[in-house]
Amino acid sequence: MTTTIFATHHYNYPQNFIEMKPKITRLEQAIKKLETNLINADAEILEQRLASHLGLQVDYASELNANQLLAATTIEGKVLVIAGAGSGKTKTLTYRTSYLIENGVSPKEILLLTFTRKAANEIKNRARTLLTSRLLDNNPIDGKALNDITSGTFHSFCNMLLRQYSGLLGINPRFTILDTGDSEDAIDLTHKEKKYPTKITNQAFPRKKTLQNIFSTSRNRRIPIRHLIESSYPDIAVHIPVIEQLAIDFHEYKRANHLYDFDDIISQVVRHLKRNDTFRQLLQNQYRYIMVDEYQDTNIPQKELIDLMCAPASVSLMVVGDDNQSIYAFRGANYENILLFGESYPEAKLIKLEQNYRSTPAVLDYINALSAQITLGYQKQLYSDVSMEGIKPVFRRLSDESKEAKYIADKILESKSDYDYQDFAVLCRTSFQSNYVQLEFMERNIPFIVVGGIRFIERRHIKDVLAFVKILYNPNDTIAWHRILTLFKGVGSVTATRLTQAINADNNSFAPLITTKFTKKSTQLEPLYKMLSKASQAESVEAIIELILDFYMPVLKINEDNWRERSEDFRVLKNLASEHDSLDSFLENLALDPPNDSVATAGVPEQGEESIDKNRDKVTISTIHSAKGLEWSVVFVNSLVDGMTPHYRSLSDFEELEEERKLFYVACSRAKARLFLTAPDYFSSYSGYFDKVSRFVAEVPADTITVLTVKQPIDESDDPVWW
Repeated sequence: MTTTIFATHHYNYPQNFIEMKPKITRLEQAIKKLETNLINADAEILEQRLASHLGLQVDYASELNANQLLAATTIEGKVLVIAGAGSGKTKTLTYRTSYLIENGVSPKEILLLTFTRKAANEIKNRARTLLTSRLLDNNPIDGKALNDITSGTFHSFCNMLLRQYSGLLGINPRFTILDTGDSEDAIDLTHKEKKYPTKITNQAFPRKKTLQNIFSTSRNRRIPIRHLIESSYPDIAVHIPVIEQLAIDFHEYKRANHLYDFDDIISQVVRHLKRNDTFRQLLQNQYRYIMVDEYQDTNIPQKELIDLMCAPASVSLMVVGDDNQSIYAFRGANYENILLFGESYPEAKLIKLEQNYRSTPAVLDYINALSAQITLGYQKQLYSDVSMEGIKPVFRRLSDESKEAKYIADKILESKSDYDYQDFAVLCRTSFQSNYVQLEFMERNIPFIVVGGIRFIERRHIKDVLAFVKILYNPNDTIAWHRILTLFKGVGSVTATRLTQAINADNNSFAPLITTKFTKKSTQLEPLYKMLSKASQAESVEAIIELILDFYMPVLKINEDNWRERSEDFRVLKNLASEHDSLDSFLENLALDPPNDSVATAGVPEQGEESIDKNRDKVTISTIHSAKGLEWSVVFVNSLVDGMTPHYRSLSDFEELEEERKLFYVACSRAKARLFLTAPDYFSSYSGYFDKVSRFVAEVPADTITVLTVKQPIDESDDPVWW
């Protein structure tokens, strides 16, 4: 029987666990079946594989561990690779790419799908370095050939397909991509233009942000809007008929104006793959070797895309992921995809990467204990070959959030002789939980950066400038027109609608801007016409941005008191513009893979780089979601009170509570050398009063963690005092 730290605490089990049993049973059976197809790293088989391909330039056997080697050299059939935290999955994908090329696979036959362009480029560039650094004079492999590998995010891949095969698919290739904010504006515009009867009740009609989330969730999770609202938004159920009609009208509005939102990009490709035999066969014949990174983060449309392309038995598919790190349900990710892989592909093989290259054995013991508490998942036991055991994770409870922040600051300053500031991270369940930490750091002069907040692409002034670019590329983009026109004093939404309609009626000419009936509304319409006319003739994207900024800066100064601070971001925008030779590539790059940081943090060195710029040597404060994929020597996870971590809204739902548990697992597995867990005695808000230690801390075996009492000196060399 497992001994827990806080055995006296009682934690309620999710209310819907019983009704979840059939689903849980199905998932358990699928996992169990695929576990029987586990292939182990048999030394003789691996030796035969490498020996059968003489002349390999890369010494795969000496540079990979046995299971990495097994994954890299398994290039036929359907394979799921469960890659535990810190087990070197990027390295494995890199060497598998290299191995494919060395075995005569054409780069044009390889498709690599990831969740960031950076990840895809890293794998390709590493593989190129791997091959070219070992080239012999008579070696036929050209490192530049790796440019022919198709790689990128699901969205960028599908965007490329829609434009490349637009003729075959019967669509206009000059469509504009709407980001989430643009989609919200388009929904709002559709709603206002249609004038639905929404005053049938005292219940307010939902805001555009809620509507966009409902439409997106419905599509990504394949849940009818009516059912989604009834289960998750019952207070607006009275508006279901209007919302359902709005969803239809919104979709028609996008098609009429050549607009695609993020969900459209993938779902449209899936739709055509199902209906267009020629299109489907073209892709199945072209992409014979497909790799998918972070498979646990895929949603239903992304899984359908993969399944349709990989239907022929001759297509090789390897998906890599960690079911313990499926933490993006709020984005539409479906954790079932990785657990039901064996159900989708009955002949699939399973490979596990369990050797960890990140954490000390003491930290790994705790991480494994957390993994054991996750109800559904593939069996895994991370281990390390590091001889030094390391120090156990420490749990410290303090009287309040202020004292908790002080403790974290104390530990960082005490450890500064061994680490740089950039070696520390404070990870929080939600961003507001870092408020006291930020205040304490400022008082103690501890430099820090905060990861999160409003993304670069979502800042109002950046969206304004991009709206000008969008109408130069697609004059049908009514959302961009409305954004621009309503910047000007005297132009409201009604005038903007009429002007936009006039522009569209005039074959998308800019001429209506200088007609008398509109210029009398605002003196800025004629200068806008001149700027757009000149920008449409500019020879480079950079020149277009310069012209737009010359026009926009006076508008920004009128509308924003902090225009100087905001204008700093334009340097980033101009640098990005200089990297592109066309408006479509510039807009696609920003929409599908935008920079996340402000100008203040642009160009921060990657994790693990040797050089330390003192201006960038700062503690990272981040939400756990934003920290996924990163690592630090010393990690603090704060606010570990039940109701905060896990969040109180998840406590009655089995699947939501499981994801919260995985979120905590992700946080702890970021630590390389030291892991500190902290909690205040209580947390009180309008949501309730919470004073129990997080169940995620309480449920693990006592011998995996050191628990310090409030009064105990902060010295881990002392014998622990158990609560």
